[in-house]
Amino acid sequence: ASSAAMGVVAPPQAPPFPFTVEQFVAEVSPPSAAATASQACAAFAQLATKAVVPGTFRAAVPAVLALVAREGEGLVEAKVSALASLVALLACVPGAAEDAVAHGAVAAVLKACEADPGLDGNALEAFRILVTVDAAAEATVSDDAAIGSLIAFVKTRAVGGERADERGNDGIAEAALDLLCGLAAKRRDGGACRDAVVKRGGVAAFGAALVAARNDEVAVRALIGLAMTTSSEEHRKELVAVPGACSALTRATRSPDNDVAGAAKALLRALGSDDATRDAVAAALRETQASGAAADLDSA
Repeated sequence: ASSAAMGVVAPPQAPPFPFTVEQFVAEVSPPSAAATASQACAAFAQLATKAVVPGTFRAAVPAVLALVAREGEGLVEAKVSALASLVALLACVPGAAEDAVAHGAVAAVLKACEADPGLDGNALEAFRILVTVDAAAEATVSDDAAIGSLIAFVKTRAVGGERADERGNDGIAEAALDLLCGLAAKRRDGGACRDAVVKRGGVAAFGAALVAARNDEVAVRALIGLAMTTSSEEHRKELVAVPGACSALTRATRSPDNDVAGAAKALLRALGSDDATRDAVAAALRETQASGAAADLDSA
């Protein structure tokens, strides 16, 4: 007897993907016009949120990266769409992240962002997803030029600045800090990603981001990053050398956000218990006490 005859309703099946990877690659590759490529990428990115993307679309990674890297006039919209489709590929297709690294994704995306700050948001999201894949993250870290340029790019966005997406500078800063924290949090690689962040000024970047933070979403990300990168005296000294960092920490202890306040108090205690950084913390506490904004650390 059929399932229907027995009163059992089969679960609905996902609709088949409406085009093949070969069709998609043809539309995003020369001689297709930029407008055609842009429409194809936008359609793919939207469909990827509603339908199961076939694993065969892993083969589209080189073509999408080539569109990101394509030079010429009238390509801004196409590159925005290409990065959106890259995000979808990385998120939905096994093996896409490893292929992206192998085909020079870091260099291609960073070069495109240099020319157009409007790409920063999608670029940061693509990189964030990419480094969640251990093999892709390890391949990136093992390429000194790639990881060096990636962290330099992320550090400048982590402190806000003039570059913004539709969420404003804070959205870019949050995305940049999410990426840095994602790298610093990786453990299966024996700490290689965290070491790469620290070696290339990550502690100072997290500290500067905290100083520049205009909301708790940015501040909590900076504090999480600092908690993961300041386990040694050397790196705690690096943090207190950031102009305004200790004062920013003492102000953060008064945040109404419990996560921000708790993380700031814990970090201040660590700094205060270290002979090399105690004086800087004491000076910052005196400064904030004078301004009426100091925290009662003993009450934590």
